[in-house]
Amino acid sequence: MIFIEYCYNTMEELQLEIPVDLSSITLRQYQDYLKIYDKWDKEDEIYIKSKMLQIFCGLKPEDTLKIPLASFDNTIQHLLDCLNADTPLIRKFSMEGKDKDGNDAELEFGFIPKLDEISFGEFIDLEKYMSDWQTMHKAMAVLFRPIIHSKKEFYRIDDYGGSARYSDVMLDMPVSVAIGATVFFYRLGSKLPVLTMDYLQEVLKKEGATPQVKQILGESGDGISQYTHSLKVMLEESMKSQRPVFTAAL
Repeated sequence: MIFIEYCYNTMEELQLEIPVDLSSITLRQYQDYLKIYDKWDKEDEIYIKSKMLQIFCGLKPEDTLKIPLASFDNTIQHLLDCLNADTPLIRKFSMEGKDKDGNDAELEFGFIPKLDEISFGEFIDLEKYMSDWQTMHKAMAVLFRPIIHSKKEFYRIDDYGGSARYSDVMLDMPVSVAIGATVFFYRLGSKLPVLTMDYLQEVLKKEGATPQVKQILGESGDGISQYTHSLKVMLEESMKSQRPVFTAAL
């Protein structure tokens, strides 16, 4: 964060915390921003600018009007540049969390090392949560889990115990990591091994068709081909609302 202080009268100071880049913005903040953006009528520019400063810079509503005009416009443009920055896949990142004994610790999270070995349960949860940015923290809890062993560039992550296990923690992950993972899946599209008929049929043989799976696929299994296509469609819809892009400060 960049910290800037403004003296707007002799008694008070206004502190502005500006994210350095997209990695300084959390997924929680980004979700809050999209909630506001989706409801914005695209007419009141002061409204959306003020909300950006409140969400990303921690300002109180009444303080947004006290910033010097030049700094106000520069900060908005900087935030837009952050939001529109390229986001490659980031396979590892660190965050504050709880260790296995429940103590505060810095945890290193890793992206699923082998996508072709993803479980059917993980796939179902991704399909459920990745289509909406308001549940993206749950999808990220599927894709990223604590690294429990590493050697050079190789690592192993914690076994999947359901999205709820780390979803709250993921609210505070850098949104650059979340966007990078989403873009990665979107670009990969139907090339994912988990989206092939052979893979799904093999998983069904191995794990059996639970009531939940039957409901998704259909009792006769006729829904398999539609289900294999669902992730690509889901990601395309997700990407439509991924990041509002502006050509200039609003």
